[in-house]
Amino acid sequence: MSTQDITGERLGLDHLVVAVRDLDAAKDAYTRLGFTVTPRGRHTELKSANHTVMFQGGDYIELLGIEEQRPINAHYAAFLRQREGVAAIALKTADARAARDPLTAAGFTAAETLDFGRPVELPEGTREARFSITQIDPATTPGGRVFLCQHHTRDVVWRPDCLAHANGATGLAAFVIASDDPAATAAVYARLFGGSVTERGAARLVETGDTPIVVATPDRLHWAWTSDPAFAAPRPFFAGAVMRVSDLDRTQQALQKSKFPTVVGNGVLRVNSPSAGGAMLAFAQDFDLNRLIP
Repeated sequence: MSTQDITGERLGLDHLVVAVRDLDAAKDAYTRLGFTVTPRGRHTELKSANHTVMFQGGDYIELLGIEEQRPINAHYAAFLRQREGVAAIALKTADARAARDPLTAAGFTAAETLDFGRPVELPEGTREARFSITQIDPATTPGGRVFLCQHHTRDVVWRPDCLAHANGATGLAAFVIASDDPAATAAVYARLFGGSVTERGAARLVETGDTPIVVATPDRLHWAWTSDPAFAAPRPFFAGAVMRVSDLDRTQQALQKSKFPTVVGNGVLRVNSPSAGGAMLAFAQDFDLNRLIP
């Protein structure tokens, strides 16, 4: 069973949810990193608010804050009591409701599909972005929460004026999970996506249909993100992502302007989690696992 079985094709990652305690500070940090950040949106039903970083490749990063604690956002509130960072990943789907039963049958217990929206202020007036999500029981997905996200109004979310970024980012090149047992963690996600697992020493690479998932031990990830405070989090945990960029020199210039500490090596630029809302970020033109963690 996989997302391929559910939808007829392996669709991969839709977006990362970076939960933060101070949404204004997170917006400022991502803007300084050279991203174009959308204005604040509010999820009426979920009592949460967000900013997004949209990419021309069809994926994005969501910066999420809780405005009013409710049972419906309890996962994110509990996460934020411990730390900031990647609290969830969303998978692409053409039909969130149709995905629920096959997921459950395969051992990924899924909740009832939830419909919600948020108003978006556009030059032509206010429109509502609408979504349907099916959340998988986090007990079955090591590292964090996973849910399927169906977009009903893609034209409202992927606006042409928000897809260009000063740092040259064009999309997600890889998602990173820190685990003491990469083989076991990777096996779960390979089953979910119907993808293969490639062994690279103490790391594993899971194919998802688009953005691969890197699963590695903290000591290996430490090479890329030296002494990152996120390594103190209970493992496994969703660590961060590698961003695909069009021009690494342009990216480096943008990061230098940010004044955030940046590590350069092997054609990869790395920013530690305190500079990016608790998420470890790396930037590369061509993703190569051996360059990220030799």
